[in-house]
Amino acid sequence: MIWNVSDVLILSPHTDDMELGAGGTVRLLVQSGARVKSVVLSDCRKSVDTTKYPEDILRKECLAAAKHLGIDDLTILSFPVRELPEHRQEILETLYGIRKDREFDLVITSWWGDTHQDHRTLAEETQRAFMRTSSTVLSYAIPGSCSDFVPNVFVPLTEDDVKKKIEMLRLYESQVAKRDYFQTDAIRAFLTYQGIHVGRPYAEAFAQHRTVVKGFSAGGIPGRPRSR
Repeated sequence: MIWNVSDVLILSPHTDDMELGAGGTVRLLVQSGARVKSVVLSDCRKSVDTTKYPEDILRKECLAAAKHLGIDDLTILSFPVRELPEHRQEILETLYGIRKDREFDLVITSWWGDTHQDHRTLAEETQRAFMRTSSTVLSYAIPGSCSDFVPNVFVPLTEDDVKKKIEMLRLYESQVAKRDYFQTDAIRAFLTYQGIHVGRPYAEAFAQHRTVVKGFSAGGIPGRPRSR
């Protein structure tokens, strides 16, 4: 990893979004020793087919996915699915509250150009909440709603990383049967396509909103003599 980060915030509009867009990267961050906090805005209970599953199935699946990734700091909120634009100010205040809790080196969120109104709302409010902070902010793409996504940050993944991501996504049993982008071939194809950009077999890709470079002292760049 090129990032020297110790505190990371992962934001997700719904219970499966960050896993789809950034699950491999999040796993690498956890393995690197970073403190990872994950916040999901909606448990999506209104989307559940209660003739087949209990109302809280997505919450349970999200908890299982977090455990698989090694995340032990997970908050699942109850904003209504598909109605996040109507709760924009509450979401912003929620993010302000999270920001006050501690300083994050890296924030990973949804993309501001996403066609899904919930994804777009979270992206926009993340930008507002972390505008005057020392946090780097990156956005991930969700397959199927980000056709205009142009990434400029890539995290290469190994075959083992991909297998682990697929294992984790299959914990969303309620989604695997009805979502084409949860299928193994689709996941591999998406990661392969992103890897092509950087000459690697697989990668996850992000759009860079803002980057804060840390570690430079007031005396200049380490290892470089001061100009005289």
